[in-house]
Amino acid sequence: MTRGPRVPVTVLAPECQQTDLLRRLAADGDNFVIASQETLASNGLLGLIRVGRAAVVAPDVTSRTLGCKCCQLRVDLVDAIRHAVLRRSAPRRLIAVVDRATTSGCDRACDDDPTTDVVTCIHTVQADSEIERLASLDGVVVEVDARSASTRLASGFRLWSAQTEAALAIADRIVVTDARLLTTSARTALKQELRMVNRIGRVSLDSPTETIVDDLVDLDAWHRAPQCGVGSPRALSSATEPGTPAIDTVVLRRHGVLNPDAADAWLDQVVAEAPSRLLRFQAALRVSTHEHRVCVRGSRSVLRSQSEHDPAGMSPGEPRRNGDSVVVLIGRELDRHALSEGFASIEATR
Repeated sequence: MTRGPRVPVTVLAPECQQTDLLRRLAADGDNFVIASQETLASNGLLGLIRVGRAAVVAPDVTSRTLGCKCCQLRVDLVDAIRHAVLRRSAPRRLIAVVDRATTSGCDRACDDDPTTDVVTCIHTVQADSEIERLASLDGVVVEVDARSASTRLASGFRLWSAQTEAALAIADRIVVTDARLLTTSARTALKQELRMVNRIGRVSLDSPTETIVDDLVDLDAWHRAPQCGVGSPRALSSATEPGTPAIDTVVLRRHGVLNPDAADAWLDQVVAEAPSRLLRFQAALRVSTHEHRVCVRGSRSVLRSQSEHDPAGMSPGEPRRNGDSVVVLIGRELDRHALSEGFASIEATR
């Protein structure tokens, strides 16, 4: 049987199991929900199972290499995506819900729990070869409760758990719920904190009813040129609790055409040196004067690549005006100087 295009997967990380955001996404008949039974029950969505629009998962994490965190996969998610896509009538979209650990507690054990880790989820979607053939990571949506986050910020408490901070750093959309209940200064302070962590996505402080659900799906955010940063190489670090490695966003840019073999070698080196610390990698590399840039994306130990899409409105046969090579890396304890030097040392094609 010939399959159609890969089904886009939106990874949703709500603040808690009961969320209006998930209910609104589930109301769209084109969306197939993958979530725990507790999450479906909390939102009154168990009925979706009976009509074939939801699948129940119980997080089951394994590692392809014993003890290796960067190789961890959620096998339950692999099975659920395969089951959903290989049905006689495949869904238009998949919504994979990650039950995050609480952000308000001080228990560090949750930071090491891969079953509540958004990064493990997105790594699974990209690392499994069969899932890569059937589905594609469309975007990461993270929900933040304005009242609890603002209270922690004003009280000087730990603002995010390490897992939540990682999820926020790589998110394509951050939806802040109940922001209308905050004062103007509190809203501004919270948005500034979120911007310190996330430099690539869009932060929405609208109420769930005001948030346009269509803006959370069909983003194609992981399969195009990175949206972060212009100008010279730089690194932006988030504020974190002492003892927790800072999450850096490193942006690199170069003019000219790169030697493809040298660019591949540099990519391999980046992954080899920091697989467990690399939360998100996204690049558009110009390796030809006649072809599109090559878009590279991934996390941890996995990188995938494909040709950049044609710009909207481009006529057949029109010369391609390739842009610069741009790289965005998000991770913990990234060596900005070494990354910048390594990228600058890639041989150029003359």
